[in-house]
Amino acid sequence: MTNKNTWLNWLLLAILCLAVFAIVNGNTDILDYNREMILDGEYWRLITGNFNHTNIYHLLLNIAGLAVIAGLHHTYFDSKAFISLIVFLSITIGLCILWLSPGTSLYVGLSGVLHGLLIVGAIIDVGKKHYSGYLLIIGVIGKVASEQLFESPAQVSELIEATVLTDAHLYGLLAGIAVAPIYVYLALKKSA
Repeated sequence: MTNKNTWLNWLLLAILCLAVFAIVNGNTDILDYNREMILDGEYWRLITGNFNHTNIYHLLLNIAGLAVIAGLHHTYFDSKAFISLIVFLSITIGLCILWLSPGTSLYVGLSGVLHGLLIVGAIIDVGKKHYSGYLLIIGVIGKVASEQLFESPAQVSELIEATVLTDAHLYGLLAGIAVAPIYVYLALKKSA
């Protein structure tokens, strides 16, 4: 797969988020993570909540984050690996919110998935002996630890018109760490 084609996966994820945002048109009830509805059997919400956003600012912040991560790691994932990672992270984050954050009734946003993507890419960097990956790992872990100890900046919550669910960032980070060995193996095998 050429570098040009690997960008397509990331672009399609951004387009999916844009399309979901346009389709729901501010009615987050349709596809959001909604604890009560999930417990009533609407299990797809474990995944779809990750692709919906509270407002245009929330969406643009997440797409900007996606673009930065793509710039760093787009060559590491072919289409099958990328899709499987996005689905794994989405399901895992949704389940972790359901089981470990029972006080969270509603959630939307891609940021948990972005934290998972970033940590997987950083771990692949280390596996490929790109030692800047260590800086990314330290940075992401430090950011998430800070969010767990202190509140997220109020300005971000005001901008996205919702409380930032920092637990989703933690769950994305942990899910990424858990699955990273598989993707390190695949990336090293591909480059061999």
